[in-house]
Amino acid sequence: MATGKSIKQIIIQGVVCCLILLWVYAATAKILEFDQFKVQLSQVDFLKPLAEVLVWFIPLVEYSLAGLLLVSKTRRLALMGSAVLMSVFTIYIGGMISFSPDLPCSCGGIINDLSWQQHLLFNIVFTALAITGVYYHSSTNPPHL
Repeated sequence: MATGKSIKQIIIQGVVCCLILLWVYAATAKILEFDQFKVQLSQVDFLKPLAEVLVWFIPLVEYSLAGLLLVSKTRRLALMGSAVLMSVFTIYIGGMISFSPDLPCSCGGIINDLSWQQHLLFNIVFTALAITGVYYHSSTNPPHL
């Protein structure tokens, strides 16, 4: 029978795997559809001034989080970063639903095919996964002082 700690480790590993797949997929889709990603970011009024930077920065952060999740010493930081980034993306999706529902999603790949409402649910699930990962990782790996 699995112990409480081993179940937590399994949950952490599952969350980490899901997040790595998400970040690598999302960043790669943005890079492969770079021109489209850039145009879509530029269509959002409040992002337009930052689009030239964000078009590079977002995939770089996503790849970085995937890499940090692979290393046990940086996993806590990467889980927290994933929770923060997913929260920001979720708030962004909520704003798009409220203020610009006619604009296309700039996420890339098959995620582009989701409706804004489906995308919001997708983001909420991955935000919850990341927060779960932070919680379980912190409870099984207390910080070293």
